[in-house]
Amino acid sequence: MTEIEKAESLVGNRGAFNKQVYCTTREALDELEKRQGNTAIDDYLAKVTPSGIPEILKGKKSLVLFRHIATPNYEIRRFFIVADALDHLQPVLLEYLDDKFTNRNEWKFSLGKVPFYRGENSKGESMIEYQNIIDINSSNNKPISSVRTVWDQPLADFHHELFLEAFPNSFGSVFDLSKWLHQNGSGARDYYKAFLSLFLKHGILLENFLLDGTEAQFIKEIIVPTLLEIERETGLRPLIMALEPTEIESSKFWLSHPIKHKPSVAGRIAKKNETKA
Repeated sequence: MTEIEKAESLVGNRGAFNKQVYCTTREALDELEKRQGNTAIDDYLAKVTPSGIPEILKGKKSLVLFRHIATPNYEIRRFFIVADALDHLQPVLLEYLDDKFTNRNEWKFSLGKVPFYRGENSKGESMIEYQNIIDINSSNNKPISSVRTVWDQPLADFHHELFLEAFPNSFGSVFDLSKWLHQNGSGARDYYKAFLSLFLKHGILLENFLLDGTEAQFIKEIIVPTLLEIERETGLRPLIMALEPTEIESSKFWLSHPIKHKPSVAGRIAKKNETKA
């Protein structure tokens, strides 16, 4: 069975996928410690990461989340809760600001049409309100770093402001990985191999790989074959833990922000409209 065929099989079987890809916390911590003196991993990383190890990961064992922008939605809030519990690991939130914005990716879309969580209704369904903060159509296919809000602020700066309000002492844990990714490959398959290989010994990746919706094809064609390739070449699996419980990982709650932040966002838009008038 080829790696592509095995990937298709795994993506079609949630139980088998979880067993192949995710570690328990105890397994990940024990294996991370065990691998620290493994020089064969260092030799492998020297081959697959031409530009070396990202500076923020050097010399420290890290707990890592990789997202396009640091913003305090409930997913990133959960990351810092987990990081607090594993306080012997350095929390690192990696950004990819040079990636292109698209409304076809739910996570990226939530940066421009921001969801705010109001709680659950009587049926137990999430109540979410949305606020457009960019011109979606004109922003499509532009680097996220160049997208601006409707009040003409860089989109990344706006989300960083929210992040600093929520986590005033944590911005030192945020690192833009864009340059490093470009240095390690021209396409996703190349730089994802370099990226995922970092978790052979430099830290534990917190992630949820969605097996349905728009992301499923990417997981099947890029992520899973790359993980299988790394394991075939090293005999080791990258250390990955599920950030959210896999049975509720696709809930829109995770991309949402607390409803208390919506008035301040709406106020920025209103102020811009008053200026225009």
